[in-house]
Amino acid sequence: MKKRFIYIVFICLAIPALYACNIDDTNSISDTVSSDSSSISNGDASSSSATSSTDISSSDSSSTFSEYEGFDGYQYPVDENEEDYWYDTGIALPIGVNYHGSNLLENLRRGDIIFEATGFYGITGHVAIVEDIFYSETYEQYYVRIIEAISVGVARSIITPTRMLQKEGSAYRIKDASEAQIDEVIEFVIDQLGKPYQVEYAKSHSSNSQNWYCSELIWAAYYHQGFNLDDDNLDSPVTPRETIESSLVESIDL
Repeated sequence: MKKRFIYIVFICLAIPALYACNIDDTNSISDTVSSDSSSISNGDASSSSATSSTDISSSDSSSTFSEYEGFDGYQYPVDENEEDYWYDTGIALPIGVNYHGSNLLENLRRGDIIFEATGFYGITGHVAIVEDIFYSETYEQYYVRIIEAISVGVARSIITPTRMLQKEGSAYRIKDASEAQIDEVIEFVIDQLGKPYQVEYAKSHSSNSQNWYCSELIWAAYYHQGFNLDDDNLDSPVTPRETIESSLVESIDL
């Protein structure tokens, strides 16, 4: 009986830790950054029906260097406190970001999965999804905006070359997803914005779920489009590493 009790306690403590995607050093700045309307490809925080004419979407034009040359933040030095601006940024670019010398703008597109190997001390990693590439009129540059479930809840954030380097980031793409399916995936995660972060043993794919953890959110969004990124049954959790190890995804050369 004593051994069984110890086992139950271990499970209760280990499972939430194992699948945690908390970003302990998250600083929420979405309430302090003024809105840059030209950097919003979605009409508001919950709708993807409107697209600004100054935004570039990888779904309707191919990414080439010429599209971003001179508008990749080359004029901004790397901020030593850049990490303070990565998470929960809302719909505006919080600082000028230097993407020059990287190929994130050229190679990433809507629906791509960003994997960070350092997530949860390198045990499970962390995943986010690329919402799109946007243009900030304030900083006169393009940047990569993502949606991720972190300690503050489901939020918009940004991916930068420095973040990719420090978090040991890599990128993955669903092999056979159509643009229409990707649109539905992005709409799904946008609809979940603001919901709290919570780890539960059984994953949920319902759009009415009250909370999410990072890999569960991305798994659910793609599951609705016929892509099951977890080989386990629906009653088990899904880790970030499991989503990128699925046979349905391929790595992107960054």
